Amino acid sequence: MKRLLIAGSSIALFLLAGCGSAGEREDNGIDKTSESYDATRSKGSYNLWEYMTPANSHTSTYTVLSNGNRIKYSTNYSVKQNRVVEVSDYVSNEKTIYERYTDKIKVRFEKNNRPNGMYDLKLYVNIGDRITVRDSSCILNRHLDDFELKGKHFSDVIEVKCGDKPGYYQKGVGEIAQIDDNAEKSIRVLSK
Repeated sequence: MKRLLIAGSSIALFLLAGCGSAGEREDNGIDKTSESYDATRSKGSYNLWEYMTPANSHTSTYTVLSNGNRIKYSTNYSVKQNRVVEVSDYVSNEKTIYERYTDKIKVRFEKNNRPNGMYDLKLYVNIGDRITVRDSSCILNRHLDDFELKGKHFSDVIEVKCGDKPGYYQKGVGEIAQIDDNAEKSIRVLSK
């Protein structure tokens, strides 16, 4: 069972790692707290921060369905103004840190409190746009007013595809589902 959880987290990391690369430099002099800066808003209709990260600190439970097996795990989200830290109970020595800047979202991975990769997302995108600052196969594929997967219902959802692997993000909630294959044999979905 634990092996499936680790495989699921590896898949998620693969999806995210495929969206960018490590070694990007930190922007200096950007005011992370500026809500009035609006120049990037004209570059895209969807604010990825609102979809990729939850609005409030909480713990979510996810169900991984893989080859007939069902495993549940919890992920804790600690939300501060322009920073979200994500830690799952099945890999508690790893964390994902999202930081919002005026023109991008920096996503960093840590393992045992040491850097373990990073990439930058564009802050604003349109349907069909690549979501990463650097070249990748990850695009904002579509917006769904209503979305259902494995008996769970969601609203105001975006679908991000990296290659042929879709991920789903609900506004104000963050990640709600990942599908690892076209046959839907490996799925992770938000339970509560």
